[in-house]
Amino acid sequence: MKKIIYLILAAILSSCTYHFELDEVDACEKLVLYCFPSNKDTTVIQLSKSVPVSKREPLDKSVRNADIHFTVNGKEQAIYWNEDSTSSLPAQCYYTLGKWGKNDCLQLQAASTGLPAITAQTVMPDNFPLKEIRLAPKGDSDNTLQVLVTFKDDGGTNDYYGIRLIKKEITTKDGDEDVSFQSVEFDLKDEPLLNNLSDLDEIFMFSNRFFQNLYIWDDEKIPGKEYTVRLNMDYQKDYDVDWDNFSYREEYKIYLYKLSPEFYSYFKTLNNINNNDLGNHGLSPMLHHYTNVSNGIGVVGACQITETEWLKNVH
Repeated sequence: MKKIIYLILAAILSSCTYHFELDEVDACEKLVLYCFPSNKDTTVIQLSKSVPVSKREPLDKSVRNADIHFTVNGKEQAIYWNEDSTSSLPAQCYYTLGKWGKNDCLQLQAASTGLPAITAQTVMPDNFPLKEIRLAPKGDSDNTLQVLVTFKDDGGTNDYYGIRLIKKEITTKDGDEDVSFQSVEFDLKDEPLLNNLSDLDEIFMFSNRFFQNLYIWDDEKIPGKEYTVRLNMDYQKDYDVDWDNFSYREEYKIYLYKLSPEFYSYFKTLNNINNNDLGNHGLSPMLHHYTNVSNGIGVVGACQITETEWLKNVH
């Protein structure tokens, strides 16, 4: 059905086609920087190099031996290199140690031979202003669980928030336990802050996906108010099968985010690109990634993360 709609739109909408030679595109190589400081004790700094479309060469996974300076409120922090992937660090990345708090100013500079030096900065936001978390079955439904998060916005600032939920499934058979984890995709029809689809969008079956199931919003509609976010998810009750010596359990961990403007803007553009169905079919312009890296590509954005304990399933 969606393909039919795109064919109809293609017939209705006029478009222009341009021809150019990629070999003639004159673009210089740049450093690509991604860094998301938080209140966790390790900050990963991923530095690579862009490759212009006119150059036929493989992408560099990382730039080694770069000159990197990371400061917090003007104080230089030690930078380390990690070669192989670990449980807490990706392979071939830089990192620094330390937890950062509200209003800390984080500045990052990087330089590598033959490439323009880059700079970026962000400021640590405050903690997520949580009031209450509740899990409850939705109405009379046996298979929908509603996650209700109440918080109080600060009316004196522009604030940005996020939520992500991880579900843990525990199955036990004959004494052997198997555990699996997955991020939850919410049904947003009961949450106007996150349900951005209009009636026309729904008719054309356009998307409202959130990158890596991190659901983000701003306080434009709720300045200074106490508000409860309502998110629906599929629900399976815990159960036991005595004759088969089998049991099934679910637990949930909720991550709440307070985001810097840079972090929010970057993920907002990722969502817009991911949901640009018309652009993916050549019916509208492709969107560009947000960046706050001067002379380069990428983003440096901060967040404060609040996480719950593992919450038991609702019965």
